[in-house]
Amino acid sequence: MKKNSVKLSISAVGSLFICIFSLSSNAASSVKQNEAHHLHTDIIQTAKQFLSQNIDTTQYSRIDIEMGKLDYRLKLAHCNSPLETSLAAGSKFSGKTTVHVKCNSAEKWTVYINANIHLYKHVIHSAEPLEKGHILSKDDLISSEVNLNRVRYGYFTNIDSLLGKQLKRRLTQNKVIRVNYVKAQTLVKRGEIVNIVAENTGYSVKMSGKAMSNGAKGDRVQVKNLSSKRIIEGTVIKTGIVSIN
Repeated sequence: MKKNSVKLSISAVGSLFICIFSLSSNAASSVKQNEAHHLHTDIIQTAKQFLSQNIDTTQYSRIDIEMGKLDYRLKLAHCNSPLETSLAAGSKFSGKTTVHVKCNSAEKWTVYINANIHLYKHVIHSAEPLEKGHILSKDDLISSEVNLNRVRYGYFTNIDSLLGKQLKRRLTQNKVIRVNYVKAQTLVKRGEIVNIVAENTGYSVKMSGKAMSNGAKGDRVQVKNLSSKRIIEGTVIKTGIVSIN
């Protein structure tokens, strides 16, 4: 009984050794196979790093880059040289884009990886509901962070650049103020009685006139001299004042 027990034990140990050896061989084979292929994570990280390095971060409050994935069935030879990256034709460093990743070692290959770049910036919003024709002041404006992918038209980042501007439309609260929502304040209105000013070295002449059109500061408008009935052209310089110098 003892001899048989010893034989069985030796046999079991042998089987265990063969099993371990087999597993070790399979593991080694798997490692070699993995080493033969370039890791998808490395390719994607290289593409992301390329995008990050080519965006001027000083222009934005923050940046978020969402990378796409490669098909898990795609087997690419391990690249022994540094991967080359560039933007695909028609792509840019914002919004939906595509990165071209290329291997120029003995086993050449190329792939394209999609990405979505979210650029954030603080832009000017309306602090409260505002009516059409309203003249903007500091109390009307706030700065809030937005995803620029969602702002289709021009926007403002500096409150001072909007002060004194006139709204061309009604705005709800917390609305991004776009370039086409405002205009220079109307200082002279059509049909309004204005002061016509002619100044030169040694003299100054003022007369009354009737504005023939609306005008903001710096605009050229026609006015009718109420005394001579002549129509002359001048430059709007202040509210209700047109200079003909």
